[in-house]
Amino acid sequence: MDTDLRTTDTIFATVTSGGKTLVRLTLSGFGSVADVMKSVCGHLGGVAGLVTVELRNGTLGWRERRAVRMHAVAMPPVQLTLF
Repeated sequence: MDTDLRTTDTIFATVTSGGKTLVRLTLSGFGSVADVMKSVCGHLGGVAGLVTVELRNGTLGWRERRAVRMHAVAMPPVQLTLF
């Protein structure tokens, strides 16, 4: 599959899990599919488990679907101060 990407391309990303759409994004300014995937996964904060990421390049016309296993990102503990 030819997944060329230019920074001027418009990328439509849809992430689904269990048949439900978790997020839909319209992105541009990325030079590689790896950078797009990092951005998309960054929008999924507390999601854990298997998700499907579908990318569509609206400029060049290609479409790609990937299965990705997500791990919930643990937030660092916060020190509380009582007054």
